[in-house]
Amino acid sequence: MKRLLDIAAALAACALLACCAQPGPPQEGAAPALPTPEPAEGPFFELEADVNPYTGLAKGEGYPEGVRGVAVMINNVRAALPQSGISTADLLYETVTESGITRMMGVWRDYASMPTVGPIRSARDQHVQLMIPLGCLYAHIGSSTYAAEMLETYRYDEVWSIDGRYRNFYWIDAERRKSRDQEHCVYTNGETFGAAAQQYGLDLAGEPAPVFRFVRYDQPPRELAGGEAGTVYIRFSGYAASEFRYDEASGRYYKWEFGEPQKDEGAKVQYGADNVFLLFASITKYPDGVLSQVNFAQQGAGLYFCGGRYEKVRWIKGAPNAPLRIVDQEGTETDLFINPGQTYVALVGDDQIENCRINDVSLADINA
Repeated sequence: MKRLLDIAAALAACALLACCAQPGPPQEGAAPALPTPEPAEGPFFELEADVNPYTGLAKGEGYPEGVRGVAVMINNVRAALPQSGISTADLLYETVTESGITRMMGVWRDYASMPTVGPIRSARDQHVQLMIPLGCLYAHIGSSTYAAEMLETYRYDEVWSIDGRYRNFYWIDAERRKSRDQEHCVYTNGETFGAAAQQYGLDLAGEPAPVFRFVRYDQPPRELAGGEAGTVYIRFSGYAASEFRYDEASGRYYKWEFGEPQKDEGAKVQYGADNVFLLFASITKYPDGVLSQVNFAQQGAGLYFCGGRYEKVRWIKGAPNAPLRIVDQEGTETDLFINPGQTYVALVGDDQIENCRINDVSLADINA
């Protein structure tokens, strides 16, 4: 049986030598000369000045011009559900972190209008590598050793990242705490996060580069060439799997997890996205044998879903501060046009290709 995708071999385990200690809030005094967290290369394309770089939609009234967005780590184990705030995220990234479980990272262009979001969890380096090129602030409670090392290497922990030691950037939901472990009960919102970010002197100024090469919002959306995709089944591991079902009335894909609709408790709605990406990569274990690492150094292949249809794509990235790019199948590294809207990105191990499905047909069978 022929595989759908040609994925590169696993990246050798990265020997990051770092301690787990977290830095405290910035101290008063002269600020150090810091590099701006910009992509390692690019820009590879440009968008018009009136386009939101995270969604491709019109900026509109109240757009936070010249102010960074924020990425928040979100717990995604069964005991942490339902989450809050996920339905409002401009971007939502999900991948395996350890022992088969997945963790999410939601990204909001306007941190000030971010609703209650959580439960918040600790940083993982695969999410850090997706976050840095977005040019946003970063909110998390703790870090793995590898994530802490990466944040320190790029000096992100000094003025762009806010951790659990900044205790007033989050709160514990007391009612929820009665029945759950504390790690499933930690939340923030735009007002709370913003006040802490200003108090601790985070660098809020910056306009991010565009995430995708978007179809212009006032032009017709692009019809994907691969075929119809009413349902998309994504298997991360034996523990975690998701399904997206296309709703023709809204033109969006809605997410199921653990066999149930994935709900946003705050907004009282099911999570849905306009764009869904299923990207395959080599995902292996770090030397500790527990934490997962994603090989971003080699390009991979995947699928783009929008408007009830799909098409094959490739992704490329490279360095931790290089952007994740969606490019054509011809090897020219030309960024594809992506339709405007909210976007969900799944990074899945290439050993799961045959377990993922479109319309209940294995991806391996689709390419047979």
